[in-house]
Amino acid sequence: MSSEVEKIVEFKIHRFDPKQKRHYVSTYKVPVRKGTTLLDALMYTKDNLDETLAFRHSCRMGVCGSCGIMVNGKPMLACYTQVLHLESDSLVIEPLQNMPIIKDLIVDIQPFFDTYDRIKTFLIKPEDKLRKPDEFIQAPAELKRYWDLTLCIKCSICYSACPAVIDERFLGPSTYVTNYRFISDSRDEGIDERLKPMAENVWLCTSCNSCTLFCPKEVDCSNSIVDEHSLMVETGDIPRTVKDVLTSVVRYHNPTGTHPSKRMDWAKDLKIKTFPMVTKADVLYFVGCSPAYDPRNQEIARSMASIFNNLGVDFATLGTEEWCCGDHILRLGEKGLFEIVAEHNVTMFEKFEADRIVTLSPHCYNTFKNDKPYSDAGLQVQHYTQFVAEAIERGKLELSRAVNKRVTYHDPCFLGKRNEIFDAPRQILESLNGLELVEMKRVKENSFCCGGGAGRVWTEDAAPEKRPCVNRVREALELAVEVIATACPFCITTLEDAVKVLDAEDKIVVEDILELLKEAI
Repeated sequence: MSSEVEKIVEFKIHRFDPKQKRHYVSTYKVPVRKGTTLLDALMYTKDNLDETLAFRHSCRMGVCGSCGIMVNGKPMLACYTQVLHLESDSLVIEPLQNMPIIKDLIVDIQPFFDTYDRIKTFLIKPEDKLRKPDEFIQAPAELKRYWDLTLCIKCSICYSACPAVIDERFLGPSTYVTNYRFISDSRDEGIDERLKPMAENVWLCTSCNSCTLFCPKEVDCSNSIVDEHSLMVETGDIPRTVKDVLTSVVRYHNPTGTHPSKRMDWAKDLKIKTFPMVTKADVLYFVGCSPAYDPRNQEIARSMASIFNNLGVDFATLGTEEWCCGDHILRLGEKGLFEIVAEHNVTMFEKFEADRIVTLSPHCYNTFKNDKPYSDAGLQVQHYTQFVAEAIERGKLELSRAVNKRVTYHDPCFLGKRNEIFDAPRQILESLNGLELVEMKRVKENSFCCGGGAGRVWTEDAAPEKRPCVNRVREALELAVEVIATACPFCITTLEDAVKVLDAEDKIVVEDILELLKEAI
């Protein structure tokens, strides 16, 4: 570490006094040198500024996982993170979330470790094979299959970041990854025993990607859970609600159970061009299932069509040949069915000549961009917020009416956490005359999931107080805003349900950015 001080950084540390049961904030000015880690800064504070400050650490090498904290809303290891890399002169330091606070930055991690008691954390084999050493010999190539899953250091950061763990039934990403690590091991013979404790609770995962995003060891927790879903789908041991969603896609090519002949009902009287009457347009408008079939979200589909017309864009849709993008089907683990719907859509995209595809749903955007076979097709795809933000920036969209509302924005996970699209939605909102944008505490990478991903928008069975959407609406209500704006039809559905659960219809409404934009035109 360099001896020369680079700058003074302000540390605002959220603390808790267990004797007085008092939460308070202490602020310290800490000299930072090249190589100074967050743990170094905390130790400097304790040694030189305030010996009462309490925090947990041990190895100082990113091995023990004990020094996890929240920094400017993001969970991370204090020993792993250099202060100068955070590029901030002021840092807010808080204890990890989802666990009881013992004192200051020290949390009780027992709830995290308790989840492991519900799975077997050792190889399961018949007793006669346990006495044969040869049964445990493993070639390097075999180990390579699940090597990354063994890197977990039990730091509890994924547990802290996970929205599903507000329901105690959910075991948490690290526990599911550990379970899948043994399932992947060819030496293990206990797959039935491993799947049994997950039969109900694993479906609470929303595939928000927070666990993978914040894991200091880059363990792909989110996809491991998808693979566990796949195993359960193969065995048929799935809840009725999941089975109904998958069956609907098989029969009707959408998860809502609506006949595909009604897919264009949202566009009645709008005279929208559709395939196969039209096979060429500048923009192929991919509407998605919820905006096509759900009466509430049909308003969003119509709003986007109105904006296309206002801009003079040559656009068309696939009409009844548009099938579900398959995102929720893939996250629910039905990979074969996902391939069927994806291959159909890719074939349609090849038949239709368009400069780009514009989607309403972040879920459609994400799967077109990142999941095979879509990602292999070289699609030029945009989420509507990107398309509209570009139009506004070029001065093509005249926003003549004031939208005098106090608004907060909820980042959809599949737009933000998975694709880092944070600015475009905010640029649209900030361009609206009269609109006051107020940010929630948890935003962008650390935004709190609405709970609708991975099919949970249709399969939700948690008690209202255990639903992520209710937690999120409570956060918005604290800001005294009139509107929660978002850019995802599933967020609209879950957040509106939460407003009703909280009996807050007279206090706050949920609107898509497109609805606010239409109001301004």
